[in-house]
Amino acid sequence: MYKKFASDPLEKQSSRIQILTDLGLTIMQAKVYLALAESGPLKVSAISKIANVARPDVYPILTRLHHEGLVEKILEKPFMYRAVTLNKGLKILLQRRTEKYRKVRAETRIMLKNIGNDIRNNNKALQESQFVLIPKGQLVIDRINAAIENAQHSIDVVISWKRFSRGIVSTFTESMEKALKRNVKVRFIIEKPPKNITAKELISNTQKNPNVQIRYILNHPETIFGIYDQKQMFLIVFAKTDLPGSSALWSNNNSMITLASHRFETLWHTAEKITP
Repeated sequence: MYKKFASDPLEKQSSRIQILTDLGLTIMQAKVYLALAESGPLKVSAISKIANVARPDVYPILTRLHHEGLVEKILEKPFMYRAVTLNKGLKILLQRRTEKYRKVRAETRIMLKNIGNDIRNNNKALQESQFVLIPKGQLVIDRINAAIENAQHSIDVVISWKRFSRGIVSTFTESMEKALKRNVKVRFIIEKPPKNITAKELISNTQKNPNVQIRYILNHPETIFGIYDQKQMFLIVFAKTDLPGSSALWSNNNSMITLASHRFETLWHTAEKITP
């Protein structure tokens, strides 16, 4: 009487099957290969019983394993099949997996270069447009980051305290630091910060840079927007949401930017200064 997978404990056998599937075999291919590797040369009927795989399925599996170099076909009547040792089989599968990974890595690098070209083309197309509605989420954050990184002269932003604190501390930290090193002048109009030590420290640390000015208004701003070099702007569609929670209207339309600039200057002159 045949014993399924020799005398290995079920947990050990399950672990071996998992390793083989991680190396590229299907579950049924792994079962057939293990049955042969552990039981020696077998007929198809015996393989089916030991591996617990339906006989019609065994034939194409053996053909595939033979093609992979894991199984040898013994030319007798009826045909017999024999697996290479488990040690050798694992090395074969691991080598092929490694080669496949190298190929995928090389193709990924080529794809990333092409994506870089796509991004440049998209940015060029964006600059040629006048109004673009950017969907909420990471894309809005990425576009604002790009605007900060490309800014050469000025950044003017009307923003809520929640967005300001998150943006300065994490989301836009790197791009904003680079902009300040380029001597980009940055002005923030924010709602009055909460009265706690963390908020005071954040304001104080931000204002240490001479290129940063901050003023505040009493309430959450009705409109959240940013203007970059007086050439492009982002208007957050839903002002009450968190940073990635709203879509944004991007524009390089001169009339739109002029309107936003007038609104910013009006708020700036009426807003209160924050002293460190």
